[in-house]
Amino acid sequence: MIKIGVIAANYSMQQIMDAEPMLQGQCELVPIPYAQLHEIKDLYEKHRHYVHGILFSGPLGYSIAKQEWQEFETPTYFVTMKEGDFYKRLFSISNGNKQLDFSRVFIDFIHEQNNFMGLRDALPEKEFPHYIQMEYSYDVYDEVFKHHQMLWQQGKIDLSITGLGNVVERLNQVGIPNIVMLASKETIVERIEQIVSELRITNLLENQSVVGIISLSEPDDFKEILLHKALLEFHNKEKVLSVIQKKSGHFEVITTFGELKQMTNQFTTCAILEYLNHVLPFPVNIGWGVGSTLYQAKICAQKASHAAVSHELDCSYVITENEEVIGPLGEDTCIHFTNTVEPHVERLSEAHGVSVLQIQKILGVLAKRKSNELTGEELAYHLNLTLRQANRILKKLEESGAAKISYKKQEKLKGRPKKVYYIDFASR
Repeated sequence: MIKIGVIAANYSMQQIMDAEPMLQGQCELVPIPYAQLHEIKDLYEKHRHYVHGILFSGPLGYSIAKQEWQEFETPTYFVTMKEGDFYKRLFSISNGNKQLDFSRVFIDFIHEQNNFMGLRDALPEKEFPHYIQMEYSYDVYDEVFKHHQMLWQQGKIDLSITGLGNVVERLNQVGIPNIVMLASKETIVERIEQIVSELRITNLLENQSVVGIISLSEPDDFKEILLHKALLEFHNKEKVLSVIQKKSGHFEVITTFGELKQMTNQFTTCAILEYLNHVLPFPVNIGWGVGSTLYQAKICAQKASHAAVSHELDCSYVITENEEVIGPLGEDTCIHFTNTVEPHVERLSEAHGVSVLQIQKILGVLAKRKSNELTGEELAYHLNLTLRQANRILKKLEESGAAKISYKKQEKLKGRPKKVYYIDFASR
């Protein structure tokens, strides 16, 4: 069963856990309560390995965690209050207190970022409640409480409405009338059901079959023995290869997509290639294939192996079932492009007289560099071409109107300045 860790303050936790029966066994919610925001980092790190996903009760906890992890390795989500929940509660409050003047109410979770929950369109300026531009920081509870207290002491408010369950007790202690607003059970259930659906798809992808073809430059019995020994040692150390098979002139290994992401650090390096390069006195190449079946994964692995062998240096490539190509892993020249011939790429190839594959690779280089400027040397470096071949491609693009010389740069006192081309396929 899918397990979702719920990180929430005690007050908010109960609201989420009360919704669990409505999920009818779709998942298991694991409560991970905190009292202070500074506890979130350790709680997240401690529990994330034992659940399929993490759910925060609101954007505050999520934002605090985001400050620690720019990219979450565990799927991470948060619940937000819908405008329907908000207005339903406001109507209930207004109906229960006919004399309530909303200009004497402080709502601590409406601000420009959430468009004031639509209140700007619902209330005239003179009736608009007090609000604060909340910054998600470790002292946000203190800052927000002080604002509630200040407005109350200055006689500007008759009621505080808060979205922070952790300030309710403090408001009660100083006698400030308050109402806490959280997402409704229906909203919580809807959000969790969305998460469960996403996690099921993610789990299917994580368990996709992966085949790796590890090849030598030429068959050699002694080298094959050493390579086999090194693969077994790597598996005993990392436990990520379920099968290691000796084939003619190469080895095939089987793993999962999730394990491949781990071995390649999200397709930025290749741990197994680094290990083999360290322990073997000869080079090897690796082609990784990803597929929904072992057969499909093997076909992709063969294509990736061919790409790796075609490279000048020993390297590793990945090709997915969608014909996405990533490689060479761990190199500055690593680019991400697709082997699928899309109509617009085919049109570019015909228009500029450059092969579809080269167009796809150039698009991959531009995306990686986040710049449309390239020199012949840079194109040759990233596409594993000679400088002459790269300049020939740039010349074709220039003649067909997809490239123009932006400027020339002189890197040394002597020699010809390098031409810097600006590539713009949309210009033609």
